[in-house]
Amino acid sequence: MPIYEYNCSDCNQDVEVFFLSLTEASEEKPLCPECGGKKLERIISSVSVAKEKTSPAAPGSQKQKTQKEDTKTLADTMNKADRKAKKEYGDDFKEVATRLEKGESSTSIEKSMRARVGEKMETH
Repeated sequence: MPIYEYNCSDCNQDVEVFFLSLTEASEEKPLCPECGGKKLERIISSVSVAKEKTSPAAPGSQKQKTQKEDTKTLADTMNKADRKAKKEYGDDFKEVATRLEKGESSTSIEKSMRARVGEKMETH
């Protein structure tokens, strides 16, 4: 479920557009969620990874702390996109947002959603 950033030439706003799948993102022309304009230019976003500051590990210790996923913030972002959207994202979208709000990991949700349609989730 990708979210892409665009600049709308009609209203000169930078906007985020949520797609249900990569196929939908590649096949459909997005509309500006602010003004409904069709003149959107894709913005290539930078990727950032937040890392937790850790103290130096004890000699011989290879333990590393893992950062807990912020499911509440992700759910808030999805709900914000849903409110701004001109079209309905559907029941699956709402289910994912609800499960994230309850603290379930995105990996767990994706795995169960894929199993529902007969797909296996491969790890990379």
